[in-house]
Amino acid sequence: MSSIQTNKFSGKTAIVTGGGSGLGRAMAERFAAEGAEVVITGRHEEILAEVAKTSDKISYLVGDMTKDEDVAALADYVKDKFGRLDILVNNAGWCPVVPIQEVTMENYDQAFNLDVRAVVNLTVKTLPLLIKARGTIINLSSTGATNVAPNLSLYCGAKAAIENFTRGWAMDLAKDGVRVNAIAPGAFKTNIWNVTDLDEEAAKAHEAGIVNSIPLKRMGDPREVAALASYLASDDAAYITGSIYKITGGLGQ
Repeated sequence: MSSIQTNKFSGKTAIVTGGGSGLGRAMAERFAAEGAEVVITGRHEEILAEVAKTSDKISYLVGDMTKDEDVAALADYVKDKFGRLDILVNNAGWCPVVPIQEVTMENYDQAFNLDVRAVVNLTVKTLPLLIKARGTIINLSSTGATNVAPNLSLYCGAKAAIENFTRGWAMDLAKDGVRVNAIAPGAFKTNIWNVTDLDEEAAKAHEAGIVNSIPLKRMGDPREVAALASYLASDDAAYITGSIYKITGGLGQ
């Protein structure tokens, strides 16, 4: 794990969507520890409030990123409270597990509204602030964008779109000094593993099977994604844009 520099992002402001748990929480806490003012968003106030208690640098706004009015409210909140935005982390997402034989258009709308449309919407809404600050955008993709698994076609398709948006936006925004990159995680130890229809024994067997397929023989720690996000948002990565960073323990290479 890389060391935390407490003044690395002093004077800067970040948004982390889906910042109440998992990778989003780890990234929010990392940016705050390194001096940034961090605004997290999600649908459940009690979860967001718990994260905000960990640092006086973290504030929150309850919102559903699939709703236009909530996206606009988040952009306005950051503009009114801080007057700037240096780091946008598009992290919120949803992973439907369903084979194409059973997919409904409701499944499609749920997946693409959050995983794709919301990302485009928030990016467009906050772009004036990002351009003014010559900031950086970090999109969360997935190893599934290039290593497709059964029953995950909607998720993998959505994340493939995110990777191409990342590349396209990097080209569009280079002249404005805004860098755009994506992080593509593999299997990480987050609360998503508790959301399952399997009993405890079957869930453990399922997780063991996944770990066995990873060359490094372990799941990732969310703090490892946070460390990568910290690097990509920093001046150390000033010449990096349009890149997709896999962080998978060797899975899918």
